[in-house]
Amino acid sequence: MEATDCQSVHGWTSLQKGLFAALLVAAFLFQITLMREGHDWGGDFAQYLSHARNLATYHDYADTGYVYNPDAAVIGPRAYPPIFPLFLAPIYAIFGVNYTAFRVAMILLFVPMVGVSTILFARRLSATASLCFTGLIGFCPIFWDFHLSILSEHLFVLWWMLTFYVYQRYRGNTDQPSQHLGPAILTGLLIYLAIGTRTVGIVLPPALLVTEAILYRRLTRFAVISITAAIVFYAIHKFLLPVGGSGYLDQLSEINLRSLASNLFSDSVSFVFFWKNGFAKWLTAATGLVLTVVGLIGFCKESWPRPQLLAIASVFYFLLIVVWPGANGIRMIWPLLPGFLFWVLYALENVPTSTQWRKICLTVFVIFTLACYAGQYSASEFGLLEGPEIPAAQQLFAEVTTSVKPEEVCLFFKPRVLAFYTRRSSIGYPIQLSPESLDRTLETGPVDVVITKSEQLVELEPLLTQRGFHVDWSNAEFQLWRKNATP
Repeated sequence: MEATDCQSVHGWTSLQKGLFAALLVAAFLFQITLMREGHDWGGDFAQYLSHARNLATYHDYADTGYVYNPDAAVIGPRAYPPIFPLFLAPIYAIFGVNYTAFRVAMILLFVPMVGVSTILFARRLSATASLCFTGLIGFCPIFWDFHLSILSEHLFVLWWMLTFYVYQRYRGNTDQPSQHLGPAILTGLLIYLAIGTRTVGIVLPPALLVTEAILYRRLTRFAVISITAAIVFYAIHKFLLPVGGSGYLDQLSEINLRSLASNLFSDSVSFVFFWKNGFAKWLTAATGLVLTVVGLIGFCKESWPRPQLLAIASVFYFLLIVVWPGANGIRMIWPLLPGFLFWVLYALENVPTSTQWRKICLTVFVIFTLACYAGQYSASEFGLLEGPEIPAAQQLFAEVTTSVKPEEVCLFFKPRVLAFYTRRSSIGYPIQLSPESLDRTLETGPVDVVITKSEQLVELEPLLTQRGFHVDWSNAEFQLWRKNATP
């Protein structure tokens, strides 16, 4: 059977199915073994956990203590979509703030995503290449690094890949596509779950419409039912949890040529991180750029002349993150990584030469990639993550909890983290710091307490002193400022 023939894991041998299961189990155990303690400063994780805590304790979902700052819109919205916090809420209710429990849950989302992706791509890859995909995704250092953070992408990518799997299963055969109501509603449900997990999932409805229009030259019943179902599910969600005014649209004013160029470069280059080796950056750049071109060739070859939903949605997703300010880097292209590796493997399996040379290309690629993985892991750190769990931060949180009144508002560089740990209101510093933007932020809160890090003092000390603040408490890393008493 040629690599381009339509295949299925059902046609695999018992040995191949056994290897597939073993790779998934091994990937799970590997990721569990390499978990680290603590959490980075991030910020998104703290807001997700605040939402989850509110759900678990029947508190107002949006009341996280995070005060939205229009001058720092990219820090985060007023409230996040609820599907991921709903997933986290039972874990929080059982284990509390236990990062090990949350990380195990993230890995339990990752393994099914790898399995679903492998089954999806097995229709276009040989069994050998499909198993290579499973192993390369399952042990990839990028995903190990992702698993150190509690982020909605873990759940989003599972819905993302499940949407493509369901669509491919019921609509992949264009000669006899499914016309049943159930698959269309299921596709709509998955689209809603993706949007309800991450707003960027809004690319799926237009991608579905474009895909169906290309494949069937008309507006199909399947597309109408799927999108209608997604809208109905979303309307039910808004009725049950009427959270609005997230603040994402405030970021539109920050779109300019500089941000577009920065995002385009950063998002495009991020694909080379598959081949980070921990030592030779030039080798990562050189081989990564070559293999990114190989992936683009595979994308074009596999998508022409009848692209599937995965290809169209990936293009729409990439365009959206390029346009959106601040949406750059490896985390932003996370949902694109499974498809990208598939297209690389597809290109290697369809090199216009003999079958023997194709096997050699695939073997060399897999060995080289695994060697890069080994180098990256050997150069990685596995101790306590630098973040809110360090002693200096815990001292700060204890002081804020003790000395700051519940009605007071703090200014802090990670407002959502401070709000989560202390249950005090917190607002973030303006992204473009100036006397004018600082004054707007102090008035927006209005801010009663300012917290600085030691490295911020050179820039902030004169500004805060001029505005009547003084240091009321400090440790090696942080300073807590209060306004001078009015005489």
